[in-house]
Amino acid sequence: LVIIALLAIPFSQGFSGNPQRSGQAGASELLINPWGRTTGWAGANVAGVRGLEGIYSNVAGLAFTEKTELIFSTTEWLKIGNDAVSNISSFGFSQKVGESGVIGFAIMSMGFGDIEITTVELPDGGIGTYSPSFMNISLSYSKIFSNSIYGGLTVKMISEQIANVGASGMALDAGIQYVTGNKDNMKFGIVLKNVGPRMSFKGDGLSFRGIVGDADDYKMTVEQRSSELELPALLSIGLSYDVNVMKH
Repeated sequence: LVIIALLAIPFSQGFSGNPQRSGQAGASELLINPWGRTTGWAGANVAGVRGLEGIYSNVAGLAFTEKTELIFSTTEWLKIGNDAVSNISSFGFSQKVGESGVIGFAIMSMGFGDIEITTVELPDGGIGTYSPSFMNISLSYSKIFSNSIYGGLTVKMISEQIANVGASGMALDAGIQYVTGNKDNMKFGIVLKNVGPRMSFKGDGLSFRGIVGDADDYKMTVEQRSSELELPALLSIGLSYDVNVMKH
């Protein structure tokens, strides 16, 4: 009743987060769900997702894995005509352990093809190509706490790389699902995703040869430091009710 009342109250304005961090989020690939069935829900089924695909929606749903589940998929991301911005390859595995626990593993890799290298002196390229790549590795554990309560936790490792610059980081997901009703048809879910320390880019691509003083006899390598970026933290709350249609 409290949840329904909160949903029914009209709100004219809403504020969340720190305004000083606006526009600083990076690692946006963490918001991409690479698996088709749950992607079709656009993240709206955090209360009802079941099995391995819960790793990317609500890790609490992973607890419904009965034995072993495997998923492998490839996706052409943001395809325009015959070209796609990225090719996404993903793999997932989950295994029930004991009577109430489930472990899961998932990896998502994004490739962007070969991109021409350009410089100030050679804006048209002709000096080679580079291939950016993003990779997220997730390790999850989910557990059945009772007939109504399910919960889980995911640890993510993040990697973003080009030829001479890269960034890496870690993030956590945590989710809970609550199931009630005469036929377990009332479901509530809440998940907090992508919580972790800030990331920054490092590498030789941020270095250049500089001259100290007025003379040209003392050169040194200067490394520029990139600004730190926030992870795209996301809080999702879902409520669902299953309507059982009986056929006579």
